[in-house]
Amino acid sequence: MQKDMTAGREWSTILTFSLPIMGANLLQVLYNLTDSVIVGNFISSTALGAVGLTSSMTWLLVAVCTSLGSGVNIAAAQFFGARKEKDIKETVAASFLLAIALSVILTAACFLLAGPVIDGFLQAPPEMSADSRTYFLIYSGGIVFQLLYNVTYGILRSHGDSRGALIFLLISALLNVVLDCVFIVVFHLGVAGAAIATVIAQAGSAVASLIYMGKLFPGLIPDFRYLYAWKAKAALLARLSIPIVLQTAVNSLGFIVLQRLINSFGTPSIEGYSAMLKIEQLAHIPSQSFNVAISSFAGQNIGAGLTERAKKGFVSTIRMGILISISISAVVLLFDEPLLSIFNITGESMRRGREHLDILMFFIWVSTITNITCGFLQGTGDVRIPAASGFVNLGIRLALSYLLAVTPVGFRCYYVSMPPAWIAACLLVLWRYRSGKWKNYRITG
Repeated sequence: MQKDMTAGREWSTILTFSLPIMGANLLQVLYNLTDSVIVGNFISSTALGAVGLTSSMTWLLVAVCTSLGSGVNIAAAQFFGARKEKDIKETVAASFLLAIALSVILTAACFLLAGPVIDGFLQAPPEMSADSRTYFLIYSGGIVFQLLYNVTYGILRSHGDSRGALIFLLISALLNVVLDCVFIVVFHLGVAGAAIATVIAQAGSAVASLIYMGKLFPGLIPDFRYLYAWKAKAALLARLSIPIVLQTAVNSLGFIVLQRLINSFGTPSIEGYSAMLKIEQLAHIPSQSFNVAISSFAGQNIGAGLTERAKKGFVSTIRMGILISISISAVVLLFDEPLLSIFNITGESMRRGREHLDILMFFIWVSTITNITCGFLQGTGDVRIPAASGFVNLGIRLALSYLLAVTPVGFRCYYVSMPPAWIAACLLVLWRYRSGKWKNYRITG
């Protein structure tokens, strides 16, 4: 359902918009958790480590796909706020063209680089190497579905519709759970079965999103008669998306480097990190959902020229985000070991995963502030400083991790380095918000 976010109480508008996104993100994380639980319990903890070893690579692919969706959302939301229907149609047509072209390039790159990265750069342990390559190559075949879904989702968000994502991902999650059981438990296809289930689930969400948009928003279905403006609109989408892509891509590449460092500390670190990562994804759901919501809210209101309303919405979102993140951290700290134990890790793997998770929970409120502020700035069209904050975060974390790795800190280096990196990135984006320079990036004139 289309929603005009330029009217009504700011906090309730944003919260109402955020809740379906939280539900959708929860479903997405849960079906990823399903992969991990089934792989860890019905195959082995080594297979779980093999899948987890590729997490930084799959994150890179997801990041590129979501970045294009974010660029589409920013442009379409500002045009929606400014009531520029023709510009919206031109943006939609150009975005689908970009999605198809980018899917071809990314898929080819993945097939060429999978082996060299996993076996060469990441130095995957011999017992994990084959499974890691199998999982990633099959997963790469679903990139086109991820791009189509993210572009469609970006268009819907720009028009105030966040409920559709809940439907799309419910379909995807159900498909993934059923197919995991069929391919792994029944047919014993191993990690290949988990990857196939994930790709089919992604295809289901892409098809569902296109059908949903066609039924409820027929005017937003790509009309290629509007491709006459593809150069101008593609340039606009590139200007908005590329800094986000660079931020997420560089961060993902950085975490591939970090994954190599983690791998150097042996199987307990790999297994503990893989399990911890799944709980971390759950804990970040509220801040990531608020990031999406405040971006659409800011885009519509900046497009309509309602700067003060956009600022009020930002302050309300920060307050809600901090309250929720502190509540989540308290629960996770109380139940850290039972949560991690569902992935069938024990002993040293459990100890390392638990330490990492506990430190993360103490500082998650900092990440929440950063995520919300980045979403606001991106929604206004100010995309460069959020990207820079990602580089700062990554640079500090990598530098400290490698410096501390040769000290008595040892394997703890990669999570001890996290708090100072998060704090520095947070201070940078808050400085940008307080400077007010984001007011100069409105794209609707």
